[in-house]
Amino acid sequence: MSANGFHGAFRQSMAWLHTWAGLVLSVLLYFIFVTGTFGYFNAEIDHWMQPEAPSPKHSVSTAAMAQMGFDYLQREQPDARRHFVGLPTERGNAIRVFANLSEPTPAGDTFIEAYIDPSSGQLVDVRATGGGDALYRMHYALHYMPYEVAIYIVGVATLFMLLAILTGIVVHKKIFTDFFTLRLRKGQRSWLDGHNISSVLALPFMLMITYSGLVFYTFEYSPGTMFLTMGVEQEARDEMYGYLYPGFEQPKPTGEPAVMVDVQGPLSVAASQWPNAEIRFVDIFLPGDSGAMMRIGSTVDGIARGGSLLQFNAVSGQVMAQTPDMPADAVFSQSVLALHEGRFANYGLRWLYFISGLLGAAMVATGLLLWAKKRRSSLRGQAVPRHLAFIERTNLGIIVGLPLGVMTYFWANRILPVAMEGRAEWELHCLFLAWALSFAHAGARELRRAWREQVALLAAMCLLLPILNAITTDVHLGNTLVQGDWVRAGFDLTSMTFGLLCCLTWRYLTVPQPRTIKAPLTSQAATAPKASA
Repeated sequence: MSANGFHGAFRQSMAWLHTWAGLVLSVLLYFIFVTGTFGYFNAEIDHWMQPEAPSPKHSVSTAAMAQMGFDYLQREQPDARRHFVGLPTERGNAIRVFANLSEPTPAGDTFIEAYIDPSSGQLVDVRATGGGDALYRMHYALHYMPYEVAIYIVGVATLFMLLAILTGIVVHKKIFTDFFTLRLRKGQRSWLDGHNISSVLALPFMLMITYSGLVFYTFEYSPGTMFLTMGVEQEARDEMYGYLYPGFEQPKPTGEPAVMVDVQGPLSVAASQWPNAEIRFVDIFLPGDSGAMMRIGSTVDGIARGGSLLQFNAVSGQVMAQTPDMPADAVFSQSVLALHEGRFANYGLRWLYFISGLLGAAMVATGLLLWAKKRRSSLRGQAVPRHLAFIERTNLGIIVGLPLGVMTYFWANRILPVAMEGRAEWELHCLFLAWALSFAHAGARELRRAWREQVALLAAMCLLLPILNAITTDVHLGNTLVQGDWVRAGFDLTSMTFGLLCCLTWRYLTVPQPRTIKAPLTSQAATAPKASA
């Protein structure tokens, strides 16, 4: 076989592998991209979905806010074994207090959680909601199934995704040339151009996000490596984790009561060490005991998963330790995971993450449509097979149905009664119910009409969400823009932007395809008598 023949056969085999690696688990991959993309703004979505939370403007010092939190915990849970106070940062405006109880409550809970308004010092009664964290968790833990099962299903899908990306690079020998080619309203060719553009534009992000996603569960996906090197005993595994992720030792209770140090001193020490970072939390283990320990953490500075830590003696206020150094292999692993999560990102980079995630979803969506278009064009007037008709309708339920479900999730946050039992879980039930109805609608209606109707519904839900927000709360655009609450205002404006994009898509779907009219074999000019010279 000649070299050209070998390369052609190799590329053809890679094309087959690229198609089926991306197609087999496309529903799951699309779900992972959409829900994971929302996770880059999980704190901001939380803020919008809890309209009772305070606005960002307050002029209270960090020490005063920390003291508010500890005063509340000492008053409400003086016997707790841990007092945690989360402080307002760029991405959150309330003081979050958390206490691990010494004994479980009658309901079975072992902790309490509350929110305090920094401006007034009063408790804030926020509604129960899954928020942005629920969407973020679903991209790796799915829903309605055990966590241990979900991470392996997602791992297989991630491996297929990585395989599809690598084979796609091999297949598209003119990948960068095709990137600058976009032919609109050309049927199959248009979907191919869209697939190429969305793939190439976010290619570095795609490679990073899939590889780092596999690194997250290295030992779960390949436990043999750990067992062969460390053994199967739990002590050996604990030793390995202690080496890779060194931390602080937990204090042991002495049983001797003691007065805790004023938090102002440790906070001043932490602020002097981290002049360019915000104080994120203050955590006291064994409050009221002579062996109590205090930890203060900062926001993320640089490419890292977590910020820096300082450990203090909670009685004397002396510094005991700071963030321990990790070995080089752990530094590499944590850096890769930090790139995946993007916690270190400022808002500019966070938007880049968000847009890249949407391009990943668009890559999967255009791949699904391209596959169906190619099969339909090969029929050449023959009847459409049932399996192809089923896939075409399923594509609608996947591509438009999931965004409809997410928008229903946001609508449910404003419509469901605030005091409803199991409210947070019902928000998620609404998401999946709407998604299921999208599949049912796609199967019941004529396909082109179903596309128009679902895209129109999605546009209406996006455009009307800020209006619903204004009807049900007082944190609407009229107030948030004036108060400088750009997180909530940005959510409403982003929803409207997506609504306008859906309107443009709907307009394209409603434009009739141009009809080709064959010219007659003879024309009037051809049959007319010739004029005399």
